[in-house]
Amino acid sequence: MTYTIQNEFLTVTANDKGAELDSIKSGEVEYLWQGNPEIWKYKAPILFPIVGKLKGGAMLYDGNKYIMKNHGICKESIFTLVEHTADSVTFSLTSSEELKHLYPFDFELIVTHKLTGKTLATNLKVTNKSAVEIFFSIGGHPTFNCPLDPNETFEDYEIILNEKETQGTRLLSQDGLISNKTMPFFNETSTIPLDYTHYQKLGILVFKNLHSTEAVLRSKKSDISVSLGFSGFQYFAVWTKSKAPFIALEPWHGICDSSFYNGNFRGKTGTIQLPPNEVYNCGFTITPNP
Repeated sequence: MTYTIQNEFLTVTANDKGAELDSIKSGEVEYLWQGNPEIWKYKAPILFPIVGKLKGGAMLYDGNKYIMKNHGICKESIFTLVEHTADSVTFSLTSSEELKHLYPFDFELIVTHKLTGKTLATNLKVTNKSAVEIFFSIGGHPTFNCPLDPNETFEDYEIILNEKETQGTRLLSQDGLISNKTMPFFNETSTIPLDYTHYQKLGILVFKNLHSTEAVLRSKKSDISVSLGFSGFQYFAVWTKSKAPFIALEPWHGICDSSFYNGNFRGKTGTIQLPPNEVYNCGFTITPNP
């Protein structure tokens, strides 16, 4: 079921399936990819309790194997509606016997989408309801139409970070896992050009510990743009599929497994460790500019 929130600037809908954003509109402009199943059926999945791909499709915890699809359990889970107001909607997902076959801990994940002026903020709150420390990664996968103006093309757009960077992008192995290799990318620059060639070669751009806290997807031919604020996230990724009319800007706490990883969830790179009864908060913002 979808729920609408709106103000004088934006109209947003969100779905209780996955607590996923369903639409972000300013006037007649739709900013969010609309999930064509022939290309990619999702729009803005919440990533929890893993980010990306597990080596062999499974993780190990206390000698037991837990099989999980890419990006975790939220995409196909129905969340409970907690609150729905004119400008915000809040959903909750809690552990269950069914979910414990995939992820063994007691937890609550609360996702809130809230409008403030021209900005949509998504807050992710994890509470450890287990008697032991829990382990998880978390992030967002908002995916935007590109081009935003149907009279433009994918290559008419670029991504601009709010700081100049000097680092490479992490490379994937042939099996889609993260490798220990990087490829030069930024050189005191802040621009990510949109060229399908990058993604045909690399699959995804993955950056770690950027100085930047904002990425703006903007047209080079008009004034239309949308910005993602991702302050505090360890990783930032950019992804599309070959010739697909969208671009995903992804803030991550955590990353997919490496090809040399032993599968133990306790030692997984980027994993957050949360003691019993403790709470973890993070979030990102989306600000369209029609």
